[in-house]
Amino acid sequence: MLTTTTRASDRTRRYALLAAAALCAAVLGYHVLSTGEVMDPVYAAALPTEAKGILDVLWYDMALLIALGGLGMIAAAYNPRWRVPLAWFVGGHYLALSAICLVFSFSWFGEAWSLIHWAVFAPMSLVTIWAAKS
Repeated sequence: MLTTTTRASDRTRRYALLAAAALCAAVLGYHVLSTGEVMDPVYAAALPTEAKGILDVLWYDMALLIALGGLGMIAAAYNPRWRVPLAWFVGGHYLALSAICLVFSFSWFGEAWSLIHWAVFAPMSLVTIWAAKS
């Protein structure tokens, strides 16, 4: 039997997941709109065709991961049984991605802000992990 506190807590988790999904949509929009800014120099660079192809695949794979993460968050917002798997797979992936961005930002640029992606993916991962708590 659900208590008022349980229902309120579930509602809070639902809204947090929906907010994180909205952030995914915004990040996806930015990702798609900045494709030319990021990928045109890659296409113009004197790189082997195979390297350009791999980078192209990775760029669009990232878009797919952002989109599927957002869809997963929407599904988990309305189906609490999805929240633990979402936290493990999407939340874990976004948390690892945040760490990768921080490591490479420090490695390449000596500071955290050049690859700022971690500042978006870390909060989304923490929302999925928090929402998975029963």
